[in-house]
Amino acid sequence: MKPNLKQWKQLMLFGICAWGLLFLVIFIYFTDNDSVEPVPSAFSYLEDKKLLPIQGKQRAIMGALQDPSLSYAIDENTLVNEDILNSFKSGPGSLKTIADIENYFESEDEFIMSKKKKAHKDSNQGARYRQSSNSRHRKIQRNVPRKKQHMLEDSEEWNGFSSTMSKSFLQKLWKGNVSSKMLTPRLQKARREYLRANKLGVSFSGKQNSRKLTAQELLCILKKRAHVRTLDGKEAPFSNLGWEKYFPHMPLNKLYPQGFSTCAVVSSAGAILNSSLGAEIDAHDAVLRFNSAPTHNYEKDVGNKTTMRIINSQILTNPSHHFSDSSLYKDVTLVAWDPSPYYADLHMWYHKPDYNLFPPYEHHRKKNPNQPFYILHPKFTWELWKIIQENSNEKIQPNPPSSGFIGILIMMSVCGQVDVYEYIPSYRQTDLCHYHEKYYDAACTLGAYHPLLYEKMLIQRINQGTEDNLLRKGKVTVPGFSSVHCPVKDHIT
Repeated sequence: MKPNLKQWKQLMLFGICAWGLLFLVIFIYFTDNDSVEPVPSAFSYLEDKKLLPIQGKQRAIMGALQDPSLSYAIDENTLVNEDILNSFKSGPGSLKTIADIENYFESEDEFIMSKKKKAHKDSNQGARYRQSSNSRHRKIQRNVPRKKQHMLEDSEEWNGFSSTMSKSFLQKLWKGNVSSKMLTPRLQKARREYLRANKLGVSFSGKQNSRKLTAQELLCILKKRAHVRTLDGKEAPFSNLGWEKYFPHMPLNKLYPQGFSTCAVVSSAGAILNSSLGAEIDAHDAVLRFNSAPTHNYEKDVGNKTTMRIINSQILTNPSHHFSDSSLYKDVTLVAWDPSPYYADLHMWYHKPDYNLFPPYEHHRKKNPNQPFYILHPKFTWELWKIIQENSNEKIQPNPPSSGFIGILIMMSVCGQVDVYEYIPSYRQTDLCHYHEKYYDAACTLGAYHPLLYEKMLIQRINQGTEDNLLRKGKVTVPGFSSVHCPVKDHIT
């Protein structure tokens, strides 16, 4: 009996091994086949996104300033509260539906094409495979429209591309041909919520231009209306409080009587990393930077020269920025600003600012009376907002423009030519908000609180630089107002 049982066990073991071997042969046969390339599904886009964990603290960034009174549903099962949401964080779970992907890719073929090209580039399976794939690629190119051919031909430049926006969306942004409908559902919802909340009481009584103005017409509007205005202490309540002695006696637009020939505006965007633009930036006569963006250890990409620094009110009030003792805010011209109610009188703003910048400003002026340090007049920032709204086809967020847009207009008032870097992103675009912080959010580029998308389209419309500079450097060139010649009788409204 025992020998039979032993023999039976041996036969069972042999049978199991035989089936396992057969399964292995079949598995290898079907998986090790180079003749057919697997077609990626739309969901593989989600699998490719590998964003670092989001830091859970508020950011004072141009595009991601968050109103903590609002909360947004990222999907039907998850409600994000004010502590989690700070700055409209994006992450692996923020793209949940096919609708998200459809916002980024014009068609499934375009997405598959981008995936195939990446797979071809990374493949190490031999020269014959590469040759056949290139042949297939050429056949595909013959069947695509000329504009898409240009996109495919330039795609070798996108090695480091890492963004929740697609390449086609970015190319539309370069052309100034995007709308809020192309944004992710998350950013669309944020925009709608800000329009609904209207926390600053915006009541736009102007009219949108019925036709798309030319670049020259836009420049003349900006020159006529975008006069830099700062507090001078002559208006109440500052005049009643004796603040005239704290504000600089020389207006900002007259601080540099000779002006500058060339100026650089350097955004803090993560896309400027690995750009090697530092030397080019420092070659300008004056350089404008934003908030707490450093130059130390980043000189190769962002340069070292700083002439002016625009800071929002959070920089003055948040102790983590060390405003009173950091070298970032010394030996430069400082321009601070704070969101105010729409065209409210200064009394209301002084007693209820967004962040109370007035005490630290007063303290700094007493300590450094000779440093040029200005506070922008709220009516200046809201005038810029009106110009953006009048020249946009949609309702824009009822919140002030970003520091970036404000900075560009300030430099246009004191420079003959202004080169702006990575405000409109290059092919290095990434969801990294700032080159000096590991914090990721597409809102920093496309806007959530600020109407960034519409600002950038307006700046792109007056861009006099080349497409190549925009693609490779994220560089936009706009003329200073001294170089803009307008008709004496200007009928543009």
